[in-house]
Formats: sequence, structure tokens, C-alpha cells
Amino acid sequence: MKFDCVKFSGKVDYVRSVNPISGGHKIKISLDGAVIPNLQVSNKLYEELEAGETATLYGIFNRSKKKEKNHGVLYGLTQRGEKIFDTSQRFKVPVALAGFAVIAFCLMFVIGWVPSLFALGLLFGPNPDVFSNATVLALVEGSLAALFFLWRSQVMLSATANPEVWESIDPATLSSRFSKFHK
Repeated sequence: MKFDCVKFSGKVDYVRSVNPISGGHKIKISLDGAVIPNLQVSNKLYEELEAGETATLYGIFNRSKKKEKNHGVLYGLTQRGEKIFDTSQRFKVPVALAGFAVIAFCLMFVIGWVPSLFALGLLFGPNPDVFSNATVLALVEGSLAALFFLWRSQVMLSATANPEVWESIDPATLSSRFSKFHK
């Protein structure tokens, strides 16, 4: 889950909806002649984007070595001096990751208990405490799996806390991250 939070500015040449998705659109946007494809945007932000206007866009983009798999989410924009952010996007991913943390804990506890029981039985032989030790070990395994997802959730929350300090990038540089197939 490698991603960048970047802001990029330029004159909006055009905005084209490629596919409507639930709650928004998947769009192509051209800024200063550089096409940025595979950009998911909420209906609210889509309606605010105007061709011919100069805008600063705030986006969250993944960093995959395979250019055809890269995509982004438009988090906010500044146009005509007005700042508009889709703050619901800020909380959707961390809440989903917290849900995945619960699922990961449950799965790792159940799946990890039996191998832990056999491993402890082989290491220490017949011991009346092997069940409680296996349960504790399975709890630790499940907790570690859940902590990974909670850590990534915290990274996402802290990254979206202050969009003004995000790295500024040229639209042409951002466009080079995407496959020519999508443009």
C-alpha cells in the first residue's frame, strides 16, 4: 500500500467522465496539456471542476511499478480562491482498514491456534498448559495482524490531516506515472 499525497496545479483543459462509479466518477483530466487518467472523484468535486479555470488539485495516488495499475483519488481542489475538500474520503479508508483489522484478528486467531497448539506440543511435550499457551500465542498472532491494518489506518489519517503541506508536483510528472494505454 504505497501511496503519495500530492498537490498539482494548472489550467484545466478538460474533464471527462470515463465511468460513473458509486458516489462519483472515474475521470480523465487534462491540466496544462498533461492527461491524468484513472482518477476517482466524488460527485461534489466533479461538479466543481470547470474547464478553462486554473485549479490546484489534491490527490492521493498509489505508487506501483506497473504503470497500468496506477490510479488516484481526488481529495480536494482550490479553484477561484475557494477550497473544497471531500472529507468523507478522509475517513472511509481508515474505517475500512479498522474493519479489516477485526477480520484479520479473528482469522489469525482461529487459523493460528491449531498450528500453535501442535508446535507447542512438539516443543514441550504433553503439558496441561499447552491449551492456554496456544491461546495466548494465537492472541498475539491475531493482534499483530490487526495492528498492521490499524497502523496503515493511522498513516492514512495523518497523511490527510493537512493537505496544504503535501508535496507539490508538476502535472506532466504526475501524468508520466500512468500508462499511455489509459490516456
